[in-house]
Amino acid sequence: MARTQVVGLDMGDTQVRAVEMSIDPRDPFDSPRIQRFAEWDLGHDVIRDGEVARPSDVAHVLRDLWKRHRFATKNVILGIGGQRVVVRDATFPSAPLDVLRKSLPYMVEDLLMIPADESLLDFYPLTETGGQVSGLLVAAPIESVQRNVDAVQQAGLRTIRVDLTALALVRALARGQFQRGVIGLVDVGAAMTTVAVARDGQPEMLRILPTGGKIMTDQISRALAIQESLAERMKIEIALMNPGDANEQGQAVFQVVAEKCQAMVEQIARTFSFYAQSNGNTVQHVVVSGRGGMLNGLGQYISTALRLPASFSTVDSSFQVERSASAMTPEQRMSLPVAVGLAMGAAA
Repeated sequence: MARTQVVGLDMGDTQVRAVEMSIDPRDPFDSPRIQRFAEWDLGHDVIRDGEVARPSDVAHVLRDLWKRHRFATKNVILGIGGQRVVVRDATFPSAPLDVLRKSLPYMVEDLLMIPADESLLDFYPLTETGGQVSGLLVAAPIESVQRNVDAVQQAGLRTIRVDLTALALVRALARGQFQRGVIGLVDVGAAMTTVAVARDGQPEMLRILPTGGKIMTDQISRALAIQESLAERMKIEIALMNPGDANEQGQAVFQVVAEKCQAMVEQIARTFSFYAQSNGNTVQHVVVSGRGGMLNGLGQYISTALRLPASFSTVDSSFQVERSASAMTPEQRMSLPVAVGLAMGAAA
């Protein structure tokens, strides 16, 4: 069978991540193959809250990535997921999905804070009963999505699809041992944390929280009046470990990290509680991903605070990894799930 090659492109506030995969869209039992991957650090304010602020800088990075890592295709599935992206539970009259999607602008005015004609709309159906279909409504400002697409185009690449990063996270991680039961997924990025609940491999709740690793670093930098690079190093060294006899600066770093992590976990707990009240099911296990998720002690903190078993994600446990991509480090296995899930969208 013919296979499709596509690159999942995850553009965050501090890094761009790209994963090239080979997928057979006609065979759901075929294992997607990870062929190449790349990460690249971004300069300050190149991307803010998932929205491209300096398109020419992003285009330059993407051109360099494609040249250095020899990606075999220019076809890209682009992720979106900033704070201005809205995800709502919604129910509509049953109809073929293509008809329903075309009708969304006329049916969602009461569900959105921004005009429907200024939004890119999509609907992900979950259940259908009694002539009604229920699922997840996704809305993103057209102008912000277009800026991201324009940056990709300036790099000489083709955006063949725009997809929600939270859905990509579920595709990549609600597999294998986590394909059954109710699983909570927590992807900790630089400026936002994506929280998803999947039941038997299907997304049932998606949330985007305004917190992440860079936000902690920025607060440490301001509190101690030190450069961001030093604040980042101190955050990693101290993190959530017991500061013991640490000096005054160390105690201050620990306090900032602890407060931010506590606030984040409280929001995650509220999300899981709301899910339980709405769906009658409870989260059984938490899977942590994202480079921010590697903060020392965070996994144990999440597990203890939520009273749930927690584990870290790996993108190579249920995928074939070609030799050209076999050099993934533990940090990259944590940070690449969204890009992997975006590429898998070619078969969705």
